[in-house]
Amino acid sequence: MDLWKRLVFPLLSLFCVVIAVNVFWKADGFFLNLATELVGILITICYVDWILRRHEQQRWLPTDERIANRLRILLNATISGLRNGLGFGTDVLDKHVGASLDVYAIHKDVMRVGEHVIAPAALSRVQALDQSEWAKLARHIQNSHNGVLTFLNIFQTRLTPDQISDLLDLQESLANSLTSYSVFPDIMGVPEDKLPQTKTPPKMLQQSGCEFTSKELQKICALSKKLSESTDRNDA
Repeated sequence: MDLWKRLVFPLLSLFCVVIAVNVFWKADGFFLNLATELVGILITICYVDWILRRHEQQRWLPTDERIANRLRILLNATISGLRNGLGFGTDVLDKHVGASLDVYAIHKDVMRVGEHVIAPAALSRVQALDQSEWAKLARHIQNSHNGVLTFLNIFQTRLTPDQISDLLDLQESLANSLTSYSVFPDIMGVPEDKLPQTKTPPKMLQQSGCEFTSKELQKICALSKKLSESTDRNDA
C-alpha cells in the first residue's frame, strides 16, 4: 500500500493532469507522448512490485505453513483443555479419525467437538462442576490464555490483521471465563447447603457466574473454529 501512496497515485494524478492539458494545448504531441511514458512507468512499477511480493510470499511460504500448524496446535490444546475441564471423555472424538494419525483431520475433529459438543452443553456442564473441577477447568483455561499471549508475542508479524484481532478476542474470552471463579472461588461449585452467607443470595451469584462463564466458553469455541478456518485460507 505504501508503494501506491508514494508512487502509483501521484503518477496517476500526473497522468490525468497531462491528459487534461493535452486537450487544450497539443504542443506537437508532447503531452500525449508524456502520458504514454507515464503509463509505461506505471505498468513497470506495478509489475516489478507484483514480482517482488510474489517472491516474498514464496520465500516465507514454508515458515508461514509452520506458523499455521503452530496455531492449530494452540487451538487443539484450547478446545481439548475445555473438553477435559468440563468432564467430556475421549469418546466424543471420532475414533476412526484418531486412528488415522492424520494431524489435520484430528485438528478438524477437535474443532467439531468444540462447536457441536462443548458449546451446546457448556451451561449444564459448568453448573455441574464441584470446587475441585472448577479449579481444574481454571488451570486449563489459564494455560490456554498464556499460550495465546505467547503465540501473539512470537508470531504476530506473520499474522493477518483478522487473525490478530481474533486471537485478542480469544485471549479476552479466556480471561473473562476465569472471572467468576477468580472472584467467587468460595461460591462456584459449592453445594447449596454449604454456600456462605452473602448480601446477594449466594445461589444467585452462583447461577449468574455459571451463565457468564458458559457464554465465554461458547465464544472460545466459536473463535477457535474461526481461527482454524483462517489457517485453511492461508494454506490455500
